[in-house]
Amino acid sequence: MRRYRWTRLEPDQKVVEALAKDINVSHPVARALCNRGVTGFDEARTFFRPDLSLLPSPFLFGDMEKAVRRLGAAVEGGEKIMIYGDYDVDGTTGTALLYLFLRERGAEVSFYINDRFAEGYGLSAEGVAHAVGMQAGLVITVDCGIRANDEIGELASRGIDVIVCDHHEPNELPPALAILDPKVSACGYPFRELCGCAVALKLLHAFSESAGLDQQAWSRYLDLVALATAADMVPLEQENRVYTHAGLEIMRNDSRPGIREMLSIAGIRAETLSVAHIAFGIAPRINAAGRMHTARTAVDWLIADSGDEARVHAAELDRLNSERREIDAGIFKSADTMAEGYFASYCSSLVLFSEEWHLGVLGIVASRLQEKYYLPTVVMGSRNGLIKGSVRSVAGLNVFEVLQQCERFLDEFGGHDAAAGVTLRPENIAGFRREFDRICSERLSVDQRQKELLIDSPLSLGEVTGNFLNVLGQFGPFGLGNREPLFLSSGLRLSGLPRLLKGKHVKFAVRDVQGGIYDVIAFGREDIYRALERGSRKPFSIVYSLEENEWNGRKSLQLKLKDMAFEEG
Repeated sequence: MRRYRWTRLEPDQKVVEALAKDINVSHPVARALCNRGVTGFDEARTFFRPDLSLLPSPFLFGDMEKAVRRLGAAVEGGEKIMIYGDYDVDGTTGTALLYLFLRERGAEVSFYINDRFAEGYGLSAEGVAHAVGMQAGLVITVDCGIRANDEIGELASRGIDVIVCDHHEPNELPPALAILDPKVSACGYPFRELCGCAVALKLLHAFSESAGLDQQAWSRYLDLVALATAADMVPLEQENRVYTHAGLEIMRNDSRPGIREMLSIAGIRAETLSVAHIAFGIAPRINAAGRMHTARTAVDWLIADSGDEARVHAAELDRLNSERREIDAGIFKSADTMAEGYFASYCSSLVLFSEEWHLGVLGIVASRLQEKYYLPTVVMGSRNGLIKGSVRSVAGLNVFEVLQQCERFLDEFGGHDAAAGVTLRPENIAGFRREFDRICSERLSVDQRQKELLIDSPLSLGEVTGNFLNVLGQFGPFGLGNREPLFLSSGLRLSGLPRLLKGKHVKFAVRDVQGGIYDVIAFGREDIYRALERGSRKPFSIVYSLEENEWNGRKSLQLKLKDMAFEEG
C-alpha cells in the first residue's frame, strides 16, 4: 500500500525556533518555511508578500539595450514586425503578449506560428519565407529561436533583424541582432528559470522603462505570463513566483475576455483559480489547438477584444481538447500494453514507438506513463519518414544531458532538464533505445527509481487552527519548485467505513489519539480503499497536505492524502 519513499526534512532546530518566534508561527509552519530557504524575518516577508518591485532589472540581459533600441526604431519607423511563436502554451501566450502590447503602441505587427506537423518545432523554411514575403523588417521569436542558426542566418541575409526571446538550452549561438535567453552563459541575467513568455515580458518591461511608460503598461500582461509559467514546467521560485502570484490576482479579479470565457467553459470559479486549474484545466485546452489543428486559434482566443469573439474561440479550443482526450486515451492504452512487455529487455527507461500514434498527443502520453511507472519515458510516432517523440524525465535526472550523450542516434533534439523532444531516423530507434536505457541505468540510483515525498514536519492534528490554515494558504501559488507543504501524522485509526468514489478515489475519516475526527480524501488510491475495506484496525501513519473543503457554504478541514502505511506492533 505504501507507494512512495518518505523523506523527513530536518531543518536546523535553532533556526526553526528563532523563526517561529520572529514571525509568530507554530514550529511545523516554521519548519516548512525553513525547508523552502526562508530562515529569517526579511525572507519571510518577501516570501509571503511577492512584489513586482523586487524583480531584477530587465537590462541585466546583456543584449537588452540593443533589443529595445531596435524594437523602438521598428515601432517609430512603421516597419513590419513579425512575432514568431511556438505552438504550445508558452509560445502562444508570449505571442499574444507581444502582439497586444505592440498593437497598442501603434506598431504594424503580425504573428506566425508553425504547423506542428508540417513544419515541426522552431523556425522553419516556411516561416522564413513568410517573413521575407511580407517584407518584415524585424522578427521577434518567442519560446524558440536559440537553435535556429540557419533560419536566422537566412533572415539576416535578407536584411531582416531578429530578436530571440527564448529559454531553451543553447548550442552555438545564432546570428541574431539580440539574444534574450537566461540560459545563455554570457547573458548576465541572474535567474535562469524564466519561461519564454516571461522573457518576452522582460523585453516589454525594458521597452516601457525606456519609453517612460508606467508599470501598468507591461504588468497588465502578467495573466499571460502566469498561464505560461504554470503550464511550462518551470519552477515557481523567486521571479516566477512573483509573476504567477500577480497574474493569478489579475485573472481572479479582472481577466481579459478570453480567459473569462475559458473559465466559464471549464467550470472554474475565478475567485478560486489556482496553478492546478491552469495546469489541468486551461493549459490542455490551449495546447489542443497546436496538437489537433492550428495554434493560431489559441492566439486568436487570447487577443479577442469582445466576449462574443472570445466565446467562439474558447468553444473551439474546448472541442479540440475533447477530440484530443479521445485520441490520447486510445494511445495511452496501446502504449501501456506495450510497456508491460518492455521491461523484459529494459528496466531503467521506457522508449516506445508506433507508426500509428498521433504526434500531437505524444507528450501527454509520455507524462502519463512517467507518472505510472516513474521512469524516464520517450514516446514516439512517425511522419514523413522521420521518427518524432516526446521525452519526460524523473526528479534528479537531467534528460537534456542524457540526450546529449545519445546525440549520434538523433537528427535533432531540444528541451529542458525535465522534458524534451527528439527527431531521429527509423534505423536509429534500436540504437537510441539501448543507449538511452544504458545512460539512465548509470545515472539513476536505487532511490531515484521510487517517487519521493518530502515531509516538512510531523504534525499533531490538534495543532491545526484557522490561523494555521491561513498561514499555509500564503505559501502558494503551488507548483513545480514550490510544492504544497506535506505533514506526517501517526497513531491514527479508521473512523467509520471508507467510501470509494468514481471507482478510483477513496474518502474516509480518521481518529487521532486525542479522539478528534478528521476527513481524508485520497485521489487515485483505490489500493488504500481495498486495504481499509479489509477491516484492519491497526494504527497507521499518513502523509498529506491540508485544505479547507467548502460544501454548501460550510468550510471544513480536509486532509489530502498522498500516502499511507500501517504501523507495526
